[in-house]
Amino acid sequence: MSARAIVIFVFTIFATNALWSFLTGSDDARGSNQGSSANSNVEVDDNELRQFSEDLLNKDTVNNAAQYVTINWQGLTTSRSTRDEAPLPLLSVSPAAYSLTTISKLLPLYDNYILEANKNEVTSQQEKNEEGDLLNAIVQTPVMQYTRNFLMSKGKIGRDVQEFKDLLNLIWFNMYSRQGGKLGSSAFEHVFLAEIKNNQVSGLHNWVYFNEEENKNHANYLGYMKKIDLGGKGYIVKFHFTLNGVDKPVNSMFIGTSPELEMALYSTCFLLRPDRVCPLKLNGNRFIIRTYTFRYRGKNLIGSAFPEI
Repeated sequence: MSARAIVIFVFTIFATNALWSFLTGSDDARGSNQGSSANSNVEVDDNELRQFSEDLLNKDTVNNAAQYVTINWQGLTTSRSTRDEAPLPLLSVSPAAYSLTTISKLLPLYDNYILEANKNEVTSQQEKNEEGDLLNAIVQTPVMQYTRNFLMSKGKIGRDVQEFKDLLNLIWFNMYSRQGGKLGSSAFEHVFLAEIKNNQVSGLHNWVYFNEEENKNHANYLGYMKKIDLGGKGYIVKFHFTLNGVDKPVNSMFIGTSPELEMALYSTCFLLRPDRVCPLKLNGNRFIIRTYTFRYRGKNLIGSAFPEI
């Protein structure tokens, strides 16, 4: 074979492979933010996700706060009810919960955000440091180390720990505009705190923040629709509440679980089942997590993430 023929042959193979990668949506062809060290994506089936979540709950021991949380369920309610079926607060949390490492790192972030989505937010260096401190603490936990290994096995990330931190920082803390072109939202604010948009409450899927707002008389628990027992590790609850007088007829969140467990489950579902049902199982109870993608300036970020029971 002549030299010219060899060149043409090699070029044809390269071009064919490149076209196939683009058509099949490979990470390299689309310039994925996952990093070049990631393996080819491996499909994960429903049973793998359910087993993964059960394994994760078993590892949630270091910062799990369920033993420090008293839950006052009170009355059943519906999304349409206008009655307060729960005159007492939902949660009573012992101060010991706030000494747990990742929960203690969560608290300083609460004053970093403006709940109104139509107001610009500027992140200071101190606030970035607080975000970094939380992520560093979370990544070091057995829960998130197990999650990292699972995602590596599915080709979503490479072996570099810093790459994993950067990915979590991107999908959770990268700011985006949800209303009026204002840079006033992020996945972390939406899920682990709350947002107000068009006089409606959105987000607020974290029990630590909900307890803080109850203590300030900002959040009013009106009753629950359904709950799942996590076998001494906490609960998942579907409930009705108001925030600053604004009604949210249906909401859901974990109670007593660690920040790393929640971030691990949400991140895994976002990376493996974005905008689709993500079937999980905790303490033998099947449920799903829903995550929604927010596309902003060429990046896929978490728009929302929550458990559904």
